[in-house]
Amino acid sequence: MVAYPRNLKQTGMSDEPEVSNDEHEPETVSNNVKQVVPGLIYISFVPPKMTPFHIRQMFEKYGEVGRIFLQPDDHNPSKKKKKFKAKYNKGSFSEGWIEMGDKRIAKRLALTLNNTLIVDGKKSKFSDYLWNVKYLHRFQWRHLTERLAHEMETKKQRTRMEQTQARKETAAFVANVEASKRLASIKQRKEKKGEVWEESKHLQHIRQRKTVEELRKERQQKLHRLKGEEHTNTKRKGDDLKANSDFPTKRKAVLNKIFG
Repeated sequence: MVAYPRNLKQTGMSDEPEVSNDEHEPETVSNNVKQVVPGLIYISFVPPKMTPFHIRQMFEKYGEVGRIFLQPDDHNPSKKKKKFKAKYNKGSFSEGWIEMGDKRIAKRLALTLNNTLIVDGKKSKFSDYLWNVKYLHRFQWRHLTERLAHEMETKKQRTRMEQTQARKETAAFVANVEASKRLASIKQRKEKKGEVWEESKHLQHIRQRKTVEELRKERQQKLHRLKGEEHTNTKRKGDDLKANSDFPTKRKAVLNKIFG
């Protein structure tokens, strides 16, 4: 219902009804509402046969679950079976990270679940294991991706270095085999001609490093030699001093003989 003023002429307003602009203006959201920040939980031990599928089912009971990453466990030298790539619902994992929609829920879960039995129904296959979880303070998902990218790059560099070293060793081995074949053929030809084969001339002499005992002996010999040189020098200096001290008496004796 639109209200009209009693005296339009006195108020200076037109006779058209007043329309408010509240319907056209959007409602502004107050800035006091806190934005929900996601939080990350770290799992230091993942039980055998536990996959991201199981973890999502367990943690969705407490709140919104975002991304999940479990590190595949490829370091098992005891098994000689064919390796298969770990997937969402099968595989073996060593550690993992869970992104919860609210960091307050993540903190609460890390405090309450740590060092407690894994409960997932009556017939759970993980009931014999304990949760080892920790809330990562000020840790975001991008930090995890950067770390994984760094580890992957480090692994690639290590693989390249190992491949380069293997190629060098293979090339050296092939070169040695070819050299031995060449020397064997030369030996056969000389034996057919009746010449004497001197193997020491064709062998490559490599200078070896001296052992600790050899270095110790050399050091002792050097010290003995220095001590001997010091002794001879001191003896020579003593003889010179003695000769200089006897010179005045000899001179007096010679003068007495001359002048009586």
